Amino acid sequence: MKEEPLSLRCQLSLRLFCSANNFAMKGKRKTLSAGDVLTAMEEMEFQRFLPPLREALEAYKKGQKGKKEASELKRKDKEKKSDVEDNERSREEENEEEEEERMEEEQKEGDNDEDEEDMAN
Repeated sequence: MKEEPLSLRCQLSLRLFCSANNFAMKGKRKTLSAGDVLTAMEEMEFQRFLPPLREALEAYKKGQKGKKEASELKRKDKEKKSDVEDNERSREEENEEEEEERMEEEQKEGDNDEDEEDMAN
């Protein structure tokens, strides 16, 4: 006897998803949407289940939106941090180049001073 209710549930589920699939196909889509399932339930006269399902769907969508926004903020923070690090590296490279140029100039000046001393002697 326990198999019969399961069988009825399976039949009901199949009927529901076949109906939802028909709505998706009418819309020239291959993927079922929540709207397809809700419309199929309405067609099957399961209106009493629709309000709690719609509420649950809305809560789910809000949760997903919150996750997406949090992910977007995290990505922006990461990009910002990366930009700051790139700027710091650029400044370090510029400082190194300036230091190298300064050292080269000092070395040239030192060579010129030696040449002048050699000429004076």
